[in-house]
Amino acid sequence: MCTQRLRVTDKTIRLLACQPTRPPMAVTAVDRELCPPEDDQQFSLVSVDPAIAQVHAPATSLDTVQMAGFWTLALTTVVGLWFVSVHVGAILGLVRRG
Repeated sequence: MCTQRLRVTDKTIRLLACQPTRPPMAVTAVDRELCPPEDDQQFSLVSVDPAIAQVHAPATSLDTVQMAGFWTLALTTVVGLWFVSVHVGAILGLVRRG
């Protein structure tokens, strides 16, 4: 039996962010895939300490309209799947009883 626990510290968690590149910096294929260029500005992927990222994070508000859309899609999917499964079960029950 293993009694060791995984301890997560600030040092084990790293955040990835896109940072504008300067002329001597090379941009890799991974950089271009994860940080696509915008307005002729290239970006590179950098690792950021979570404590620093939290302090410098921009204060953005939640997009409630988009959240409502996702919630509606999820609820509709669950209800739709339930509705279909109920009717498939009824049809299979009819076939089984003959």
